[in-house]
Amino acid sequence: MEFRYKAAEATGRIITGTRTAANKTVLLRTLKEEGLIPIEVREVKRSNYGRFLKKGGNKQDLFLFTRQLAGLLASGITLDKAMEIVVNLLQNNPLGRVIRTVHQQMKAGVSLSRAMEDHNLFFDSLYVSLVRVGENTGLLPQIMGRLAQTMEEELNLRRQILSSLTYPLMVFIASIAATIFLLLKVVPQFEALFTQSGSDLPRITRIVLGLSKNLQTIGLILAVTVGLLLLLLIFYFSTEQGRRLRDRLLLNLPVTGGLQMRFILADFARTLSLLLKSGVPLLESLSLLKTTISNVIVADLIGTAEEEVRKGGSFARFLSRQTVLPSLVGEMFGVGEEAGTLDEMAAHLARFYETEAKQKLNALVSLLGPVLIILLTGLIFLIAIAVLLPIISLNIGY
Repeated sequence: MEFRYKAAEATGRIITGTRTAANKTVLLRTLKEEGLIPIEVREVKRSNYGRFLKKGGNKQDLFLFTRQLAGLLASGITLDKAMEIVVNLLQNNPLGRVIRTVHQQMKAGVSLSRAMEDHNLFFDSLYVSLVRVGENTGLLPQIMGRLAQTMEEELNLRRQILSSLTYPLMVFIASIAATIFLLLKVVPQFEALFTQSGSDLPRITRIVLGLSKNLQTIGLILAVTVGLLLLLLIFYFSTEQGRRLRDRLLLNLPVTGGLQMRFILADFARTLSLLLKSGVPLLESLSLLKTTISNVIVADLIGTAEEEVRKGGSFARFLSRQTVLPSLVGEMFGVGEEAGTLDEMAAHLARFYETEAKQKLNALVSLLGPVLIILLTGLIFLIAIAVLLPIISLNIGY
C-alpha cells in the first residue's frame, strides 16, 4: 500500500513524501524508528490504470536485476559498487533507467529500500519490505538470493503453463482457419452446380451455403458483439463488485477452479516461506501477502487471518475452518506451528501444490488436444457431407 505522509524532524523541520508499506501501522513504526514524528499519514488511492501498470511490469527484467545484485553481494562486493555494476549491465534494459535513478538516490544518502519506494510501479510493497529487512539485519545478500530463487520458480511455472497451452491454442487456431477457408473458397465453387441442377438441397447443404454467403456479415456482427461484450466485462471487472464476482466464479468453475486454487496456494505458500525465512514476522507477512494475491476472495481470507492472528488466535486453526481451502493446508500449517518450522512447512506446501497443479494442467492439456482435433475433424466432415450429398443425389438421379 502507498501512503502520503507528513512528519517532523527533531529540529522541527517538516518533511513530506510518499512511501510504500504493508499498512499504516507499519509505516508509523518505521517513521518513529527513523527519529521522525508523524503528523499525518493517509493512503494514496490509485486508479485501476495504475494498478494495471503495476501488475503488468516486466517480471523477467526485475528477476534479472535481483539475481545479478544477489550474486554480486554474495561475492563480497559492496552495495554501492554492486549497484554501479548492475546499472552498466542493464543499461539497454527498460528497468536499467529506473535502477540508475535508484543508484543516484542512494549516492545522495537514501537507503536502497527507500529509493525503491519511489518507483512502486516496478518494486511492490513486498519487494521493498524484504529489501528493508535485509538492510536492517545485515542479511541483504541472503535475502536477495532467496528472493531471486522465488522469482525464478514463479517465472518457470509461468513458462510451463504457457508452453502447455501452446499446442491446444495452435490446434484451435488451425480449426478456425480451416473452417473459414472451406466456407470462403471451397463451398462457393459448388454453389453454381447446385443452382443449375434445380433440385431440392438437403438442409445441411442449405445451412452451409448460407454460412458461406453471409460469413463476412456474420463475422462482422460477431466481432462487434464480442468486442462490446468484452469492453463491458472489462469495465465491470474493474469495479470492486465485479472483481469479487469474477474471482469467485473462477474458483468455482468445474474443471479449472481447483487448478487455479492450487496455483494460488503454491504462490501464497512460496511467498510466505520467503518472508518468514527472511525474518519478517507472521503478522507483517500476512499484511503484505493480502496486497499481493491476485484473487480478491483469497486476499480477503488472508486479511481475515491477519486479524485472527493479531487477536492472538492460531493461524493454522483459522485456515482449517475455511471451507474454500483444502483441509491439507490447515493441517500442514498446524504441524509447522507446533514444531516452530512454519517457514519450512510453507515451502513444502508450495512444492506440493505446484507439483500437483502441473500434473493436473498436463492432464487437462493432454485431453484438450485430442478433443480439439476431433472437433476440427467433425467440422470438416460436416462441410464435406454438405457438399457431397447433393452431388451423390444428382448422380443417382442420372
